Amino acid sequence: MLLHKKKYLPLLLAGWFAALAALALVLEANELHLIFGISLVFTNIVLLMMIRCYGLYLGLPVAVLVYGISIWGMGAPYFRAVFLLELIAVGLLLRQFKKDAMLRADSLFWLCIGGPLILAVYFVKDHSISVECWLMIFVSVTNGLANVLVADILRRYLPVVQIKRGFTIREVPLTFSKILFQIISVCIALPFLFYAVNNSRTAENSVFSYADQLASNTAQHIKMDINSSDISYADGVLSLSPLQEQELKSLIERYSSRDNYRIILSGPQDEIIADSAPLSGGGEASSFLSSDRIYSLNQPSDFYLSEQEARIIMPMERWDGAQYISHSDLKPLPFKLTILVPLAPYRADIYAQHLNQFLFLILLFVCASAVGKLLTRRILRSLVQLTTLTTNLPDKLVSSQQVTWPKSRIYEVRSLILNFRMMSNKLVHMLQDSLQNNLLLEEQTARMIKSEKKLHKLAYYDMLTDLPNRLHFKEYTRSLNLDSDKEPQQPFAVMFADLNRFKQVNDTLGHSVGDLLISMVSARFAALVSEACKLFRLSGDEFLFVLHYEDIQDVQEVAQQICQLLEEPFDIGGRPQYITVSVGISVYPFDGFSMEQVMRNADIAMYVAKEQGDGLYHFYDNLIENERAESMQLEADLRRALRGGQFRLYYQPKIDASSREIIGAEALLRWLHPDFGSVPPDKFIPLAENSGIILDIDEWVLREACRQNKQWQDEGLARFPVAVNISARHFYQNNLIPMITRTLCETGLEPQYLVLEITEGMLIRNVEYSVKVLEELRQMGIHISMDDFGTGYSSLSQLDRLPLSEMKLDRSFLSGLLEDSRKSSIVRAVIELGHHMDLQVVAEGIEASEELEYLTELECDQFQGYFFSKPLPSNEFIMFVKHWIA
Repeated sequence: MLLHKKKYLPLLLAGWFAALAALALVLEANELHLIFGISLVFTNIVLLMMIRCYGLYLGLPVAVLVYGISIWGMGAPYFRAVFLLELIAVGLLLRQFKKDAMLRADSLFWLCIGGPLILAVYFVKDHSISVECWLMIFVSVTNGLANVLVADILRRYLPVVQIKRGFTIREVPLTFSKILFQIISVCIALPFLFYAVNNSRTAENSVFSYADQLASNTAQHIKMDINSSDISYADGVLSLSPLQEQELKSLIERYSSRDNYRIILSGPQDEIIADSAPLSGGGEASSFLSSDRIYSLNQPSDFYLSEQEARIIMPMERWDGAQYISHSDLKPLPFKLTILVPLAPYRADIYAQHLNQFLFLILLFVCASAVGKLLTRRILRSLVQLTTLTTNLPDKLVSSQQVTWPKSRIYEVRSLILNFRMMSNKLVHMLQDSLQNNLLLEEQTARMIKSEKKLHKLAYYDMLTDLPNRLHFKEYTRSLNLDSDKEPQQPFAVMFADLNRFKQVNDTLGHSVGDLLISMVSARFAALVSEACKLFRLSGDEFLFVLHYEDIQDVQEVAQQICQLLEEPFDIGGRPQYITVSVGISVYPFDGFSMEQVMRNADIAMYVAKEQGDGLYHFYDNLIENERAESMQLEADLRRALRGGQFRLYYQPKIDASSREIIGAEALLRWLHPDFGSVPPDKFIPLAENSGIILDIDEWVLREACRQNKQWQDEGLARFPVAVNISARHFYQNNLIPMITRTLCETGLEPQYLVLEITEGMLIRNVEYSVKVLEELRQMGIHISMDDFGTGYSSLSQLDRLPLSEMKLDRSFLSGLLEDSRKSSIVRAVIELGHHMDLQVVAEGIEASEELEYLTELECDQFQGYFFSKPLPSNEFIMFVKHWIA
C-alpha cells in the first residue's frame, strides 16, 4: 500500500534505514563461533535485503560502513572484504539476471570470484594450499549461500519496504517450485547448522579434556620426581644450589622432549627456574604467567594465542600458534608448574573433519536441489502444462485451436484438469452461442447503419440532385460558430442563385422535364464545389454557394462562372433548353454578423440582379437596403394613400402637329406622401403592380379622369379625350370592361372622350384574350393607344391585329435624335409604319424646338412634352388651356 503521509515520509525512511544498519552491526558483532576461528556471519542477510529493496546505490554505503567498523574492531580485513565484494557482485549481477535469481548470482560469484580469491590469498601467504584454506573456502561459500537463501526467503515471505515512487510496502509474488525448493533448502540447512554447532562444541570440549588430561598426568609425574629430590623449603625461604637447579632443568627438558610440550617451572615470585624452550632474556616465558597474554573464547585462561591481531589476514590465523595452558602448584614446595600443550595436531584433525562436513553439506545441498528439481518438475509438470494450456484459453477456443489436456496421477491435479476441461466445454458452447448472437447483432447493426445512412441522406441531402439540402446548410452554419465571440479565420461569401423563369418550364414542359433540368443544372454547379466552395440546394430552383475566399476578386470570378455555366443549352429529349440564373451575393461579416442576416441580404441582392437582367450577379450594398426599406414603407402606405386622398391627377396637354391646337390630355398619377413628399410614379407604380393594389388605383384614376373631363365639358371647356394608363393586370382579372362601363355610367362621360393607354407587356401572357378585350373596348367607342412603342417585347406580326387608334414614341427614341442618324432612321420608320396602319403617331417628351421642327418634317401627328407644358394640376391645366386658346 502507499503511505500518503508525505509529511512524515523522511522520518520513516531515516528510521527504517537506521534500524537496518543497526541490525547489520549487531549481526556482525555477534558472529556464530564454531571452533578455532571458524565462524558463521549473518550480516549479509540484512545487507542483501537492503540492496534488493533500495538498490545498490543506497545499500552499498551501509555495507561499507558496517564492514569498515568490523575491520577496525575485529581485524581479518580480507575475510570482510570478500563478503563486501559479494554484496557488490550480487547487486550488479541482479541487473543482468532476473530479479528472483539472487541465489544463482551468488553461486556464480563464489565460483568465479570469491572462492578463487580466498585460494589466492592463502597461496600468497603460505605458498601452498592447506586443509585450512579449503575449509575456509567451503565455510565462506556455505555461509554466503545461506545468507542469500535466508535473505531471499525473508524478502518473499515478509512485507518489504521499498523506495520506489514513494514509500511503499509490497508483497513479492511466489511460485510453488520456489517454495518447494526453499523448503528443501531450509530442511537441509537448519539440521546441518545445529549439527555443526553441536559437533564443534563437542570437538572443542574433547580437545580441552584431552589436553588437560595430558597436562595433568605430566604435572603429576614431575611433582613426584621433584618431591623425591632433596630440595628443602624452610621458613618460607627457597634455597637451591646450582646442582639442584641443573637437575630441575634436566627434569623439565626430559619431560618436554618426550611429549613435545613446553614446561615452565617458576618460583614463589614467578621467577623462572626452568624453561624447556627459553628465549633470550626470559621475558617471553614470563609473559605466559600474566593474564593479558592469555586468550580464550569459551573459558578464562585456557589458550595462549601467540600471533598479534594486527598481523591476522584470515580469522583462523589467530589460532596458528595456539597452545593449551595448564597451571599446577607443587606443594609443599613453592613451585608453580606451567605446561603448554600445542593444539596444532588436534586443530588439523578438526579442520579436516569440518571440511568433510561442509563438503558433505554442499554435496547434499546440490543433490537435494537436483532431487527437489526433479520432484518439483514431476509434481508440477501437469500443473505447468495446465497453466500454459489455460493461458488465453478463450482466445484458443475462439480460434478453434486443438486443446490436448495433460494427464496426472495426482488426484487433486487430475480433478483440476477435469474441472478445466468441463469449463472449457461450456465455454465453447457459450462462445458458439455468442458468435451466433454476434452475427445476428452485426447483421442488425449493418442494417441499422444502412438505415441511419439512408435517413441521414434523406434528412441532409436532396434526393433529386444529391446536393446538401437546407437542413444540411443549417448544420454547416452551426459549424461556422457565427454566434460566438470569435470571428471565423477567413471571411466567406453567400451567393444566392435562382433560376429565371423556371416555373414556365414546369408549366409548359411538365415537372418531369423540370426535375431533369434541375439535375443537369446541379451537375454543372457541382463542378465548382471544392474545399473552399460549398453548394446547397435550398428549394426547387434556388441554390446557395458558400465561398471561403482570400480576395474579393475570387468571389466575382466564381459568381461569373456560375452565370456562364448556364450559357450552353441543355439537351432534353433532343431539344435544346435554355435557362439563366441570377446571383445575389452577400459577404460575412461585412454585410451582416449572422447567417440569417447574410442570407436575407443575399436574397435582396438576387432580386436586384433579376431586375437588372438575366444571367447577372449583384453584390449587396447599403443602398439596396435603404431602397428596399423605403419600398417596403411605400408599399405599406399605398392603401393608406388611396383611402386618405393622397393621390392627385396631373394633366399634360397633347398638341396637334398641324394646327398647334390642344386636342387631348394625358392623366398622370402623382402621390403626395406626408413624409416623403411627392413620390415619383416609377417608384410606387411597380410596388402597386407587385402588391396588386394597382387595380384599385387604376379604377380610382379612371373614375377621377372621367369625372374631371366631364366637369370641364360642363364648364364649357373645349371637348377633347383624356388618356388613362391601364395596368396589364386588368386583362388577367376579366373585369376591365365592366369597370370601364360602370365608370362611364357613373361619371356621364361619353366613351369617345376616353383613351386607354396600354403597354406591349400586357400582350405577353395571352395575346388572343387581350385582342378580344381591346376589340370590345373599340366597339364601345373608346380609343386605344400603344404607349412606349418599341420598348416592349411585342412583334410586328401581333401589332396589326390590335385595334389601335394611335401609337406613342417613347422619349428614349427622341434623345439625341438630331445627332444620331441611326436613331432618326428608326423614328422615321416608326412614323411611316404608323401612318401605313392608319394610326396617329404621338411623340412624347418634346423638350426642344429643334426636335419639334424635325418631327414636324417627319409628319408626326401629335406632340407631348415639357416644350409645351409639364404635367399640371387640374386648375392650372384649365388656365393653360384657356391661355393657349386665347
